Amino acid sequence: MPAWPAAQALDPLAHWNAQSSLRSRLVEEHASGVPDARALVELLESGPDELIRQLPASAREALAMCDDPNLQRGRLVSHLARDPSLTEAILRTANSVAFSGGRDPVLGMAAALDRIGLTNARAVLTASCASNLLSLPGGQYNAMAAQVWAHMIRTGPIAQCLAPALSVNPDEAMTLALLHDVGKLIVFDRMSVLRAARRRSIDLPPDFFHALLSVTHEPLGALAAQRWQLGQRAVAAIGNHHRQVPTLHHEPLSEALYLADAVDHAVSRHDMANLDEIWAKGALSAPRQRIEAILKRWDAVPA
Repeated sequence: MPAWPAAQALDPLAHWNAQSSLRSRLVEEHASGVPDARALVELLESGPDELIRQLPASAREALAMCDDPNLQRGRLVSHLARDPSLTEAILRTANSVAFSGGRDPVLGMAAALDRIGLTNARAVLTASCASNLLSLPGGQYNAMAAQVWAHMIRTGPIAQCLAPALSVNPDEAMTLALLHDVGKLIVFDRMSVLRAARRRSIDLPPDFFHALLSVTHEPLGALAAQRWQLGQRAVAAIGNHHRQVPTLHHEPLSEALYLADAVDHAVSRHDMANLDEIWAKGALSAPRQRIEAILKRWDAVPA
């Protein structure tokens, strides 16, 4: 796979600002008489510093440690043990059915890390960071936010398994898949802010809300990746995981996220993924036979 030319890097702030008129048009076309719709869009125009919460310092430091090839395990153990929320997340994972295998529970951080490994620890920390954005906007939107979060969690392992066939790092693919729809969580978070300010439930026309999520979540996710200093590859992959920016089509990480997203949606519908349609819409260069063989384990493609 050729190197990604820096000249085609995605500028998430420019992308977001360029969509301002589109967001306003959504209000006019779908919710012209709905004050909550206009107020929500105005909140979204407040800029990345207001829109996107910074990751907790302890989590940022822990993630940096996981990326250090010379890491001494004791440093990470000591750091995690000082943060109750990170400790709880790591221990809960280590004692889950997926990792315990019927063995006795582990109660110490060192034993928990030995059981799940640094790769899974990093994924747990990433998910823990993203969960800080999981707000409760009230009413029917609580269930919608929970569905988005569950989808994000499920796509991580799918992207990790697809990564070798796409010649990308499995850990990187899983981490970014866990974050790929974080832009939607930011919209739900702004709805929570609006709900608190108005001290009542928010009422939005369904057509408007679904269109707003569709239009905004990729550029918002790219802005979050940039603000969290995840690197330009993460910015581009999250910001183009629906493969709608042709100049970024050769970036294999976006292919991994696009495929993982499509497969999980198919599995959630108890349906088979239409690979002809997926390949055409995503302008994919991924080796289809290898990908298809991997996807059979999710019962997402015909045997």
